[in-house]
Amino acid sequence: MKGVVILFSLRVDQVRSGMILAKPVFNLNGTKLLEKNYTLDENMIARLENAGAKRLWVTDDSNSFLKDFVPQKIFHETVKVLEDVKVRLTDGKSFDAYTVNEVTHELVEQIIANEMPFAEMVRMKLTENSVSEHMVDVSMLSIMTGKAIGMDKLDMRFLGFASLLHDVGKIFVPAEILAKPAKLNESEMRVVKKHPQIGFDILRNIEGINKHTLSVVLQHHERLDGSGYPFGLQGKSIKLFSRIVAISDIYTAVIREKSYRPRIPIYEAGELLWSDAGAKLDRKLTSTFLRHVVTFPLRSTVKLNNGAVGKVVYQNSDFPTRPIVSVDGEMTDLSESTTLFVSELLAYEYD
Repeated sequence: MKGVVILFSLRVDQVRSGMILAKPVFNLNGTKLLEKNYTLDENMIARLENAGAKRLWVTDDSNSFLKDFVPQKIFHETVKVLEDVKVRLTDGKSFDAYTVNEVTHELVEQIIANEMPFAEMVRMKLTENSVSEHMVDVSMLSIMTGKAIGMDKLDMRFLGFASLLHDVGKIFVPAEILAKPAKLNESEMRVVKKHPQIGFDILRNIEGINKHTLSVVLQHHERLDGSGYPFGLQGKSIKLFSRIVAISDIYTAVIREKSYRPRIPIYEAGELLWSDAGAKLDRKLTSTFLRHVVTFPLRSTVKLNNGAVGKVVYQNSDFPTRPIVSVDGEMTDLSESTTLFVSELLAYEYD
């Protein structure tokens, strides 16, 4: 994902020197003022504003200005709060659930207002350096999914809070198991599979922890067909929040590099999730997650495995990893092909 270019539609007063025009600029009469790929400076920005330009499509070669739109500060503050939780629990102490609730509130507010930078931040990270970072990534994606299915703000906050603590039990899984540079053996897996119950037992005694959080901590590894753990729950026995977090949890795990395997490309990760939709994972939620949160947004520029480059013009709800792509004016429905697929996301537009 390092090569993804983001096209921003910005108000002229938001544009800065050094940004590159991603699309030509026209005046009200339809006369072209500037070609795409023009590198803007302060004088040209002022001239365009004087000419009546209201918004410009811009990018840059390295997305270096993305940091100004991605709320990295909120991400790192949230990780710090969870690291403090880890220290206190490791020392046998309780923690202030109100502090976690406060950062959850900020995450929800920011994602409601401007979710794309959060999605891109998750996309572009190659690794997760701690359980805390993983929990924040999962929380962001879960909140976005909640937003996509029409949750109200209160439920989004409950979901965000619960997902921020979903893996808290892993604090007590030995580090040598979590960081093992190979697949875990049966004995080690038995230890790992205890973390939902451990997390539940810890949080149930802490003031301010609600029932939604306890359910998510205990159920996020359960699967609809009963193949999950720790209880092998099935179907509707698994709560809505837990089903959402399960999808986010799997996705963030497979798109990250591990010590024993490379990261799985976004397309393959989507196919992996979709292959489990309806059996292990909630089909409607997985479809929503893939269409609205992580795959190929409308108007994004993609490269197909045959080398062709096109733009996503329609998302197939039944095949969310296989959109309809316009290539040189010809429509290609990837859901109708068994051999053609998106191999790379090149750019997408954000306004």
